Amino acid sequence: MEEKKRRGVEIPHDIVEEILVKVRVKSLVRFRAVSREWRGTVESESFVEKHKRYQKSLQAKIVTIKKIHIDRRTVRSSLEILSFMATNGIVETCPYRIFRWRFTCSVIAEPCDGLLCIHKSCRRITLVNPATNSLRRLPDPTPTVAEAGGDMPDTLLLGLGRENSTVSPRYKVLCFFERDTMKVSESTRCKVFALDSNAWRYVDPPHCRVSYRQPLIHLDGVLYCFGLNKAAETKLLAFDLHTETFQSFSLTPDIGSSCLGMCLLNHRLCIFSRRFYADDLYYRIWGLDINKRSWETMYSIALPCFPPGFKGVTWIQVRSRSLLLSVKPKVFLVAVGIG
Repeated sequence: MEEKKRRGVEIPHDIVEEILVKVRVKSLVRFRAVSREWRGTVESESFVEKHKRYQKSLQAKIVTIKKIHIDRRTVRSSLEILSFMATNGIVETCPYRIFRWRFTCSVIAEPCDGLLCIHKSCRRITLVNPATNSLRRLPDPTPTVAEAGGDMPDTLLLGLGRENSTVSPRYKVLCFFERDTMKVSESTRCKVFALDSNAWRYVDPPHCRVSYRQPLIHLDGVLYCFGLNKAAETKLLAFDLHTETFQSFSLTPDIGSSCLGMCLLNHRLCIFSRRFYADDLYYRIWGLDINKRSWETMYSIALPCFPPGFKGVTWIQVRSRSLLLSVKPKVFLVAVGIG
């Protein structure tokens, strides 16, 4: 009896690509070895963008630094993904391994495309990819002690973003640091690190001092932060990662200039007040119209909607057509009928 020969079934490549879009990053790295065609697909810019969009639509990850006390002599920290929530609201088991490394007393910059920038000081800056469980230590961005006049900077602000360019967009890290906190614009230094060049470069700083209390926010190839002029008035600073230039946006008197926070809601840069005031009737969140260089009210919430004793907001997010507002250590859900 003749043995039946196995016949391979060739799957159309467009179907293969749709399957690969749903595969985790760590598996994609291995699948590049299947064939040249698969490798070319996985490494193509169009596939990378499609994979990012799918992952963003599928889930939201909350990342935190958690201390682990091993013994009295050693304190280690680990990077854990606390929840893995799909758009249907079902919390699933996190598919990533717990990331253990020494992150004690570290600060996490706002993530970009799943990448995290963690720093403890100017000499300890690390890029982390939780999807592949990999690390990359960045060189020290600050000048030498002699160049800095003998004083190492004690104030540091980092932001991670991606160029909004159609031709090979690059990931970059923006770093602000101070030589002397008593000075104003003369003390502010600004450097940019491109991941493909592995080097820091000076760029022209803004004509004002930056606020180090608010993390840098990335949106469409631009990093945003607050700036302070000599009159202590707050403005919005925007750094274009492609042109590496700054522009500023004035804030309206209705927004104010103190105790402000910044966030992204529905793919739009927003500003909110971290405090409630006695004469307020509504809590408002303002959105930036980048084309008109103006602000408009995105959400207006009557103060009776908030629980008694609710005095301020630390962060804001949109989840399942509702608005999440947080005051440590509690999170309150405010339904505002988001369309």
